[in-house]
Amino acid sequence: MKFLFKLLLKIIIVLLVLGLLFVVLPLALLYKKTTAPVDQYVEASETSFYTELDGELSALITDSNEDSVVFTITEAYINRVIQKALSKENSKYLVSTYEGEIEHDYMMVFGGLAGLKGVWTTLSDDQLKVTAGADFVLGGTVLYQTGFEIVFNIVLAENNEYFLKVAKIQMGSLKLPLKQAYQLTNFIVKTLTSQSLNDMVDEHLDFGDFNLEDYSFTVGETELTDYLYDIDPTFAALLKIIYKEELLVLDVSDQGFDISLNLGAFRRLPTDLNAPSFTKWESEADKAAFMAGLATQATTSVILNPTDPRMDLTEADVNAILDYTLGDKVQFDFPIKFKLNGNDVEYKFSSTNLFVRMQADVLSIHLKMTLTKTGMAGAFDMQFNLTGNISMNSNGDMVLTIINANIGSVVLDQETLTGLISVFDANLMVGNTLVIPKEKINEMFQGSGLVINNSVVVNGKLRLHFGLDN
Repeated sequence: MKFLFKLLLKIIIVLLVLGLLFVVLPLALLYKKTTAPVDQYVEASETSFYTELDGELSALITDSNEDSVVFTITEAYINRVIQKALSKENSKYLVSTYEGEIEHDYMMVFGGLAGLKGVWTTLSDDQLKVTAGADFVLGGTVLYQTGFEIVFNIVLAENNEYFLKVAKIQMGSLKLPLKQAYQLTNFIVKTLTSQSLNDMVDEHLDFGDFNLEDYSFTVGETELTDYLYDIDPTFAALLKIIYKEELLVLDVSDQGFDISLNLGAFRRLPTDLNAPSFTKWESEADKAAFMAGLATQATTSVILNPTDPRMDLTEADVNAILDYTLGDKVQFDFPIKFKLNGNDVEYKFSSTNLFVRMQADVLSIHLKMTLTKTGMAGAFDMQFNLTGNISMNSNGDMVLTIINANIGSVVLDQETLTGLISVFDANLMVGNTLVIPKEKINEMFQGSGLVINNSVVVNGKLRLHFGLDN
């Protein structure tokens, strides 16, 4: 009997030790009390940001002397955006009607027992701290709390790109080396959410690049350009120019990310040319009628100049052809919407179609871009201008040899221009020339019965030397 008692006692001691090692100790080490910044999860956090942004954009539109857009992405705004993203599937979060339910207190709920308090940031002038907190709840009572904290050092690289370098990862009260801390954090996040930590970062941060090897997060030209390209390629192209011309100033303070954009450098110049008047083609019938007229001109020219038949197209003719051929491939109309004090605010970033002007022996191509606000008079206008001389190469391609290119006071070099043109067609730029393949030229004049052999601008008109399509 005494033997059985000792054996039972040993078993109990072993179980207590195992319980201490595998249950109590981990629970103690992973315990962390966190408090989400609920006071920031209010509309006011967005209102202050959008009020500042609205004022800056409105001034750009109404004041021709306003050059810069300056605003701060505050810690409160960042946390509000994160909260809305995490709680978008939980309509009960912080809604007083559902007070007392677990969904009221937690952004995300797992199995009715675990609740995610959220993920939030704390900013200083050289660090960004990201905290996440979760509770285990039974019958409305919090049984256990845990959380993790990642501290990033904010570093400005030599190429003026900011990147966040992980300085510390703490899971509960555990302060492990970065690799082990990341692995443990990743395991717990995956257990709770069925997502890896990296997948969660990718899902809720739409831009930037997280590097698992050195635990850094980079937000630079490449990352932002890739993000904006999916929204609108023109945004991405303009951002590249902004970086190249150093028109963006970004600073980090206790208040948030301070951003200054010198968009005034892009403001349309008084000397920029306007689009000429022309009659738009509304259908294939309009195109057919125009091409029939060209065929008649061509017949007359063949009779009068049998050795070198040619005809001249006016600016109106060229723009009608270009407008119909391009359709909406280049033209864009992108809305920027947000709510401010309960009202819908909408800005529009839009463009004309490409248009052509011809003066003396020079042909120029233009794209006018405009920022407007619904219900407000005025506009912030920008215009892309490219001038050059027209010729044909030995392959029958039309070649525009570029003389200069600009947007506002920003002169575009060949590298920048190539990047901008590639938004529309990656194959258009060849060196310092724009090359339009002969197949595209003949497609433009399909229905006229003509094959274009040469072209040049003479006295403000496009002179086309042609042969007949057999």
